Amino acid sequence: PPLEGCDPQALEVAVNALRAAGVFVVASAGNDGPRCETIKDPIALYDASFTVAAVDRKGEIADFSSRGPVSVDGSGRSKPDISAPGVSVLSTLPGGTYGSHDGTSMAGPHIAGVVALMWSAQPRLIGNIDATERILRETARPAAGAAPACNGSAANVYGAGIVDAYAAVKAALAFK
Repeated sequence: PPLEGCDPQALEVAVNALRAAGVFVVASAGNDGPRCETIKDPIALYDASFTVAAVDRKGEIADFSSRGPVSVDGSGRSKPDISAPGVSVLSTLPGGTYGSHDGTSMAGPHIAGVVALMWSAQPRLIGNIDATERILRETARPAAGAAPACNGSAANVYGAGIVDAYAAVKAALAFK
């Protein structure tokens, strides 16, 4: 992050190269919400990364989840791309134990897992980042209740909506 003296674009070339090589790059949006224009750290702000916001069990955006649009680079690009569970997520802890955690870092693995399921179900999708992103967006469920907006758009809060693993895998199976 810029706080650490880094250039916000420092990793963009690497993320672009990964995407070009067929690697699906998932980025957690960050935990600087609830204000708008808080997606500001690499790699979440890049166009080539698939950025994930965090929602709670009710499907409402987590207060801490960063929101778009991206302003730190002057692009005004809409982010995040999608939302996933990120509140009270059961996770492993050091020492072989488990515990609940909050954060967009809990939401990111949901998307990576859904992509793995999609590519396992439909090998023709492997490396096709555009088609994989399109399926994730088209099969996402709408946000619960009245969606808050940033710069007039709920997409800058929830992205395309909340990931639906079943619908995404079903759509992947139908991919030609």
